Order: sequence, then structure tokens, then C-alpha cells
Amino acid sequence: MVLQRDAPITLSGLIARQDGEVDASAITVTLTGDGTRRAGKATVKDNRFTATLDALPASETPYELTVAYGDQTVFHLNTVYIGDVFVASGQSNMELNYEQYYGTTAEARKNLGSAFSLSDLPALADDPGIHFIRAAHTTEGADFPVDPVMGGEWKACTGTDAQYLGYLPQLFAQRLRTDEPHVPIGIIQTAWGGTPIRDHVPDGRIYKNHIAPLRGMHIAGVIWYQGCNDAWQLQNALDYEARFSTLINDYRTVFEDPQMPFLYVQLARWGGAQYTQYVRQAQLDTLTDPNLKSTANLAMTVTIDTDKGTSSVIHPLGKDIIAARMADQWRAIRAHKAIPSGPLAAAARRTGDGAVQLAFRNGTAQGLRAMKPDYSLSASADAVATATSQPVEGFEVADSSGEFHKATASINGDTVILRCPQVRAISQVRYLWAGEPHSDSLLYNASALPASPFILAVSR
Repeated sequence: MVLQRDAPITLSGLIARQDGEVDASAITVTLTGDGTRRAGKATVKDNRFTATLDALPASETPYELTVAYGDQTVFHLNTVYIGDVFVASGQSNMELNYEQYYGTTAEARKNLGSAFSLSDLPALADDPGIHFIRAAHTTEGADFPVDPVMGGEWKACTGTDAQYLGYLPQLFAQRLRTDEPHVPIGIIQTAWGGTPIRDHVPDGRIYKNHIAPLRGMHIAGVIWYQGCNDAWQLQNALDYEARFSTLINDYRTVFEDPQMPFLYVQLARWGGAQYTQYVRQAQLDTLTDPNLKSTANLAMTVTIDTDKGTSSVIHPLGKDIIAARMADQWRAIRAHKAIPSGPLAAAARRTGDGAVQLAFRNGTAQGLRAMKPDYSLSASADAVATATSQPVEGFEVADSSGEFHKATASINGDTVILRCPQVRAISQVRYLWAGEPHSDSLLYNASALPASPFILAVSR
């Protein structure tokens, strides 16, 4: 088990007595380690106790946790680490692990397609400093349901146990451990493949016993990858932003942190669902959604260039690239620095000569440039794209009729100028507006981060 460093430690559980009500004053929760013993008294409601202990710094040396009722020990665990705890939630591209998705011939054939082979999968982590627990695919009961493969306990991400943890969360954890090897990482994986966002919000079937039971627990943040199931129907795609902002607000309430870091992935290239580009737009718009109680510590990872040429399958490669970008965002948040981001379109205005000038959000457009994404199996987090002399591709414009035409794009400082001889009065601009766009020259900034796909109305 990993508990969150530098935050009050809240522990809860059930204690039942056959001979009457539970006496809160008889419950003692202790953490013993580093030569000290920390104890906390409990409160009880409906036989559920809650105890809070003082914050502790990160420690790779395990503590012992004991829950006693009077002079009787009712629970004991001698492998409690103090570090950073993340909830890894969403659907299959967060859950994606070797055991469930590639562990049998049938599953491997289904998930590999003809795009890549088992040898192309990332190496599994082998780090005793990464610990995880995985929720079961069940909505029965009120408490957090642990997947039977876990044997009822947290596991270290080592040996064959690593095959049970999603590739993205374990690669993310590996990146963090590279910088701070003394800080254990805990992953609570609640991701559930094939689920729409409505299942994850309050009153949703997954929320009720995968997130709500964690109420009051302190964590470092949430990492989220979901949206494919909402891209099959237009109305679900159009409702996505409202549901997503509700989810972020409520998760921050559950974990008692109004500015809790929430890092999420914008949908990668895949042409299987008709409205993927609409969900991407909703994910982009969520960054500035007025219904969010706070936009602080909110980060989106653009993945339009990360799939290593495997966009024909719904679970593409490139989780190593995504993990690296998310880890960079987390480091920036923890250091109270600007969150790394590719160019994010903010406004489009007519210039007077029939062209449109595209401006970007502050801090995202320094050093705009065209780069060629590496859609090959050899792409890596450190080699995603290379410089190109080709102009940026993927821009389209339309007039009031709504008929879009390809536009030429030229970079002008921290803006982009768009022109199209077929459209006299440009009223809309869009970029990479397809489920699986194909362009050899994309827009990046000086940090080698790609621009998000978008659609935007033009102002006069």
C-alpha cells in the first residue's frame, strides 16, 4: 500500500460487533516506522471508522499499519509506503495491460490486428517502488471492489505481477521514479474498458463503488484516458464537455482538494468511431470550461502524433510517449511552473485581405514550426517528430455555407495565417478535423509539442 506524502493520512474501514454498537474510543489506528509511532483516534458512523494521522514525507522504508479495538488487533499490514498516489481512471486505453489484452492468443489477435506484434509492446516495469491495486469489473456492493487477480492486496510492479497494471500508468510511474527514485508511486487503477463517461460521473454505475468509496483519501492526482465510447453517437459527443467538467469537479470534491491535479489524454488517432473529432474538441474546451470550479492544475495531453503508425487499432502503441508528456506536466504542476502544452487555438480573425489570422493561448505558441511526425514503430518519447521544410498541413476553412476547403498555412511569429482562394469570406477554421487524420507536416511549438485539433468560428 502507498499513502500520499505531505498530506494528512485518512484511513477508514468497517468494524462490526455482534454484541452491540462499536465504541469509537476503543479504536486506535497506528503507523509505526522510522523509529516513531503515530496514533490516531477514530470516529464511527454506521460501523465505519475514520481516523486521521499527521502527514509524513516520502519513504521507501515501509511503515506498519495496525488497527486495534481495545487490546485486540483487527488489522495489520507491514508494507505501507509513503509516496505519491494516483488514480488511473477512464476506459480501455488506460486499463490496457498485458494480462487482459494480450495474455491469450485470441485477445492478442484482436488487439494487435495487423498493426504491430507482441515484440513491439513496451517492456513491463520491474520496479519495487511502484505499487498498484486494480478495481474489479463489478458494480456490486458499496465498497471498493478489488480485482481477484490482486489476491485482495496491493502488488509491486515487478516480475509477472507487472502484467496486471496498465501500460500507461506504469510507464507514467516509471518516468516519475526516474526523477525522484526515493518516492514510491501508488496506482489505484479504476479504469474499465468499453465504458462511457456517464458511468464515471456521480450516479454512474462505476462511480458509486470505484470512486465514492475513496472519499476523504488524499492523492497526488488523477490520470484519465477515456472518450472512445462517447464518440459513436453525436449526442454523447456533444454532451461530453458538460459531463467531463462535472466529473472533474466531483473527483476533486471526493479527494478533498479543489485544485487537485487532473491530467487527461485527448483521444488518439482512430477512425472507427464517427464523432471522435467532436470528443477531442470537448476535451480541448474543458480546459477553459466556465463550469469548472477551478481550471488550476488541469492538463491535457495531445496524442495526434503518438501512435507510431498503429492508428488502425483502437489501442494503439505510443503509451510511452503519452506517459512522458503526462509526467512532464505533473513535474511542472508540482514545481508550480507553467504546464507544458502544444499550441492551443484561441481566436481566428479576418485580416482584411481575405486571409484569417489564427492566435493561440498564452504560453503555448512560442517558436511555432512545422514538423513531420514519426509514424513508425521506432518513434519514442525523445524522437516523436523531425523538422520539415513542408508547410503545415491539415487546416481547412469554410464560409457561411459550411463547406470546407483545404487552406494554405504560413507561420507568422506566434500566429498562423490561413488562405484559401475558394472561400471568399472565411467564417470557420478547423485543424485535423477527422478521427484518423493523415498529414505529413503538423504544427508544433518550440517544446516539440503538437497543436491540438480544433474547430473555431472566425470573428471580424
